[in-house]
Amino acid sequence: MHDHLIGVLLSTQELKKLKKQVNKVDGMPYEYLEKGKELGSQIAFFSIKDVSINEHTVEAHMLQNERMKKETIKIPSVIYNSTKINLKRNIKKLRQISQMSTVTVINEHHVIKMNHLFELIKSKPELSDYLPKEKKYFGTPFTLHVLAQKNEFLKWNISTIYIKDLDEVIYSLNECGFLFHLEDIEEIEKKIVSVSEKILEVIHFYYPGIHETSLQFSIYDDENMKLQSVRSINTGLDDLLKWKKNLWKTVAMRPIEVAAHLKKNTSKSFISSNSDETTITPTIREEKDYLTDVERSYWIKFTEFNSDDLVIKLPQELLGNKLKSHLSFEFGIVETMCIVEPAEKTPTFVKDNSYFSPVEVFISSGLAKKTHVKMGLHYQIKLLETKLIIGPTIGFLLGEKNQLYTTRYMEKYSDRFGQYERFGGLVIAFSTRSIDWENKIVYGQIYNPKLQIWEYGSAPIPSAIYRRNFHQNEDRINQLIQLTNNNLFNSHHFKKSDLHLLRDERAISKHLPSTHIFSNNQDFIRFLHEEKKIILKPVDLSRGRGIFILEENENHKGYMLYDYRKKYRIRHLIQDEKILMEMLDNLEISKQQYLYQTYISLLKVNERPFDVRVVMQKNKRLEWDCTGIECRVAGENEELTNIARGGFAMTLEEVIRKSNKPLSYASIHQKVIEVCHNFCLVMTKHAQHYAEFGIDIALDEEGYPWILEANIFPSFKGFKKMDYDTYLKIRYQPLFYAVNLQGFDIVKEDLVNEVYTQNKSFL
Repeated sequence: MHDHLIGVLLSTQELKKLKKQVNKVDGMPYEYLEKGKELGSQIAFFSIKDVSINEHTVEAHMLQNERMKKETIKIPSVIYNSTKINLKRNIKKLRQISQMSTVTVINEHHVIKMNHLFELIKSKPELSDYLPKEKKYFGTPFTLHVLAQKNEFLKWNISTIYIKDLDEVIYSLNECGFLFHLEDIEEIEKKIVSVSEKILEVIHFYYPGIHETSLQFSIYDDENMKLQSVRSINTGLDDLLKWKKNLWKTVAMRPIEVAAHLKKNTSKSFISSNSDETTITPTIREEKDYLTDVERSYWIKFTEFNSDDLVIKLPQELLGNKLKSHLSFEFGIVETMCIVEPAEKTPTFVKDNSYFSPVEVFISSGLAKKTHVKMGLHYQIKLLETKLIIGPTIGFLLGEKNQLYTTRYMEKYSDRFGQYERFGGLVIAFSTRSIDWENKIVYGQIYNPKLQIWEYGSAPIPSAIYRRNFHQNEDRINQLIQLTNNNLFNSHHFKKSDLHLLRDERAISKHLPSTHIFSNNQDFIRFLHEEKKIILKPVDLSRGRGIFILEENENHKGYMLYDYRKKYRIRHLIQDEKILMEMLDNLEISKQQYLYQTYISLLKVNERPFDVRVVMQKNKRLEWDCTGIECRVAGENEELTNIARGGFAMTLEEVIRKSNKPLSYASIHQKVIEVCHNFCLVMTKHAQHYAEFGIDIALDEEGYPWILEANIFPSFKGFKKMDYDTYLKIRYQPLFYAVNLQGFDIVKEDLVNEVYTQNKSFL
């Protein structure tokens, strides 16, 4: 019935006005309806408050028989957001809608923080001249406005250019030639378009959720133009409505035309800037042919020389006699043929070649530009028979909230680089939405080891990628898995419910508490009667959020429900099954995808329960190792052990000793490690590529280990307070693993310290 339905998101105020128009619709909604009718599409109007995420429905207003009527429908597959959303809860809901695999949102937001954008543009030398350096550039007599919109292929098109004076009078470029002191207005327009397109390219990769915008420049009689602000296109539409109504209608209706085009495509269309993207399924991980120890890597630093040719000049001592004059040059996943020449001024080849004393290698500007080599870093180079490999290149794969990933946001990752000098190379943090798939380039933030800060930049798709978020488009993830030869690790989101699917794995089945997905009331009540006490957990939340504990009173006389969703515990006394199920319905347990499992009576320290967090990570041999164990002891009067709920960390040896139980620490330690190692081996059999788990183990009162959860991104707060050295080693290990995947060297820590002392002058 609603196959040709396009959703239009209005503000609450706009929707109230629309509701009053029972028999006649005018203003912008009328124009949307007319354009939809022209394109064979029906328009559904609603506000963000009308959307139910759990039900995947919306209370929409649609024109039926010349009257606006309200109807509950499925969330439309294409939604045009025409309004600015301010409230945090509404912004969050819009993001949830945008992340649905079945929904495309045109304009996930409209606002760009100017301080962030200016910081980003400053990193682009070709644009720095167009940023205001002084306050005098604001409030000029004339302002230039460039309205731009994305088409159905995610390409920016400039819709119109106009000029305004202080009296709000609008002029075309042709009417304002006197401002530029030049007669050739076409050349002026080309310059404006060129600058605007470069700024729009920045917005495209760093703010991909924006599909319409208005660039505002200050104009001076010295022919300078400075970017003053980036605003919602609605401000430009207001200008066009006063100036040229026909042009206003063309620009205002463009998103409806794009939406109608997208409706014809059954799959989600905004995968990348390429319209030809195909879905790729990852293959089962296989053993790889890694570089041998004989093919040693050397430390280098690049010096760029001016040449359009693709040339690299290496020291003769490093070249030897075995290399050809034409070799493949590989940086990240970008590979190109280049000419290899001996350096004209042969640098001294340092015997103790290290990060602090790298060999100077000369690279042509043409080769550096083509491969996006980041200058100023110290790399390792592998010289093979047919290729040169520069690296390592490591990616931190972030989520899809690109507008949040500022240099300040990235500071939380900086403590991972305390041993950067052991491997060097390039580390870039980016989103799947910030990828130029055609050229295999990512746009994000690059770690600067000298200044120990993050800076905006671009680089090839890295050879190894550490996935740090699971709110992403899976088609793009599969694309990266394919391009990196399955070197994207933590490739799959292992959920609490996935543990339930491993119940038949013999190696760990005896250590899995009975677990079920909440699907029907009858099975749930039967399980509760059998177990007497159970725990309910939301599948998609962590850190103890959303948990309930439910127990049956003696002789089946009612129930006790403990609600841990808030910072404080709430206890409900429930008389019978009917009231219990009504309460669970009110709490939307069945709608939010919960699981329930046997409650394990935990071993205690001073009457406080604790569980064990075991960190398992892959080592340099690409095998699983335990890199840390902490015990999380519940806070006072708490049953949950999460640090976020007031718990604190102790060592396993301490809690076993203080449990006042006749238990052997050595025996329990061995059992815990064995269970966790077996779990990781089970996971290695699957197609996904895992390299890190935080496994939560419950020790019952006899010291028997039960696997409660396995987290891809475990919290390390306890280690940070209890054992900071272990905390840092855990933080470093994923970077080491990414280096190992690429076959590059990781220098022993004691050798780095020794070389550092001898070579301070190289810093």
